[in-house]
Amino acid sequence: MFSSTKAGHISHIVTTALLGQVVSSGLTPPDPTKIENYGHLIIQALVALVTIWATVRKALQKPEEVVRVPVEVVPVEKVGNSDNGSNGNGAE
Repeated sequence: MFSSTKAGHISHIVTTALLGQVVSSGLTPPDPTKIENYGHLIIQALVALVTIWATVRKALQKPEEVVRVPVEVVPVEKVGNSDNGSNGNGAE
C-alpha cells in the first residue's frame, strides 16, 4: 500500500489528504433551512397522495343498499320518568 520511496510516500500522504478534503466537504450536512424546506415538501407530497387516494376510493365506492324493515320488527326502547325526579333531558 505504501510506496518504498520517499516521493511515493509523500504523494500518498498528499493524495490521501486531498481525498479526505473532498470526502469531508461532500459529507457536510446542508443548512437547516434546506432540511426544513425538504421536510415541508415531503409532507405536502404525502398529504396530496393520501387526498388523491381517498378521493378516488370514495368515487369508486359502491353505494350502500338500504334495507327496509317493517316497523313491527324494529326494537323500541321504552323511555319513562325515573324515580329520581329528573325530567329525562339532563336539565334539573
